[in-house]
Amino acid sequence: MAKPLDISHFRSPARPALTTLSGISPLTSRIADALAIGLSDIRPAPWRVTPDGISQDMSPPADGEGTLLRFESEYGSLTALLWLDRQATSALLEAAMGGTGVEPVFEMQDRPLSKIERGVTKIAYRTLAKMIAEALSDSMGRPFSLFDGGEVPPADRAEGFAQFRYAANIFSYSGEIRVTFSRTELENQLKTAAPDQAESAASASGQLIQEEVGKSELTLIVTLGTEMLTIDSISGMRPGKHIELSTTAKTSVTVWSSGIAAYEATLGRSADRYSVTIISAIS
Repeated sequence: MAKPLDISHFRSPARPALTTLSGISPLTSRIADALAIGLSDIRPAPWRVTPDGISQDMSPPADGEGTLLRFESEYGSLTALLWLDRQATSALLEAAMGGTGVEPVFEMQDRPLSKIERGVTKIAYRTLAKMIAEALSDSMGRPFSLFDGGEVPPADRAEGFAQFRYAANIFSYSGEIRVTFSRTELENQLKTAAPDQAESAASASGQLIQEEVGKSELTLIVTLGTEMLTIDSISGMRPGKHIELSTTAKTSVTVWSSGIAAYEATLGRSADRYSVTIISAIS
C-alpha cells in the first residue's frame, strides 16, 4: 500500500554536514599550513595555525575586519571571505614590528589602526590570499587564480557557507583567522577535483612545506641570570653603574626559544666571541 502524502514529501533533502564532504579534511589542513607559511613570509618566526572547526555561517569576528576574494579555476569561481579578528591583527602587527614575545602583550583596544598598521595588514591580507590560492590548487589538482572580490557582503546574506576557523599563535600572542567560502561553489569545486592529481600535489606541497620549515630562522635567547632590584635603585642608575649578577663562570645558563626554556648550557669562548655549550634539553 502506498504511503500517504505528508509534508515530508515536499521538503528538500537536508544537505550533508560540511565535515562529511569529500576532500574537506585535506583542504582544511592545507589552508592551515598555507596560512602559517604566509604569516612566516611576513615575519620569519614560529607561527602556529591550528584548525578550530568548520561552521555553516559567515559570521565575522565581533571585532575583526575582512576582505572579499575571488578564486578562478577552469571549473568556475570560488568566492571567499578572509577575516582576522582584533587579537590576530595585534599578533600580526606585534610580530611584523619585531616583537619577540618577551614584551607585554600588545593591546590594540578598539582604536582605529594607524596608517602604518593598515599598510602592514593590507600586505598581510594579500600574502595570505595568495597562499590560500596555492592551498586550493594543491588540494584540487588544478591552478586557481586570485582576484579582488569587491565589497564585503552582509553577514545575513541568504546563502549557505562553509567557514573554516583557525587559531593563529606566535610567541605569547594569539588570535583567530576565518576563511569563509560559498558552500555551493566549494562543493562544485570539490566534486570536480582530480583525486590522483590532488594526492600528488599534496605530497609535493608537503615536501615543500617541510623544506621551508627547515630553512626558517629561529631566535635563541641566552639568559645569564635574573636579579631583583628596587624601583629606587633602578631610577637612580647612571652611566657607569655596575649591576652585580649572582651568575658565575661555572653557573649554567638557560637558552630560550620562542619564549620556552629549551636547553641548559655553560658559557665559553670561540675566538673573540662568547659561546655556549649545550648541556641538556629542558623537558
